Amino acid sequence: MKVKPFALYAQSAEIQARKIFKYMLVTGSINRYEADQIGVCHLAARVQDLEEKGFLYRYQDENGVADFHGIKHDKIRRYFIDWENMTPTARAYFVGWIYD
Repeated sequence: MKVKPFALYAQSAEIQARKIFKYMLVTGSINRYEADQIGVCHLAARVQDLEEKGFLYRYQDENGVADFHGIKHDKIRRYFIDWENMTPTARAYFVGWIYD
C-alpha cells in the first residue's frame, strides 16, 4: 500500500487553495482525487475559500472516476476556472498567483 507522507497534508488552507488554482491553470481542471494527489484533502472547502476571494468556476459531475485504489465512483465533481465571468479585479488578483 502506498502511504503519502504526512508533510504532504501539513499545509495551510491558503497554500492548498493556491495549489488548486495552479493545478487548474496548468491542467485545465481538477477533481477530488487529483487534489488528494497534490496534498489537498478537502477540495470543495478550498474551492469555497477561493470563491470568497472572487474566484469563479464551472463544474461538471463525472461518473466512473477511479480513485487511487482503482475503485470507480460516480458524481465526482470536476472544477474549471471561469475566467470569462470573473471580474477584472478578481482576474488580476489570481493572475498575480501565477508568479508566486
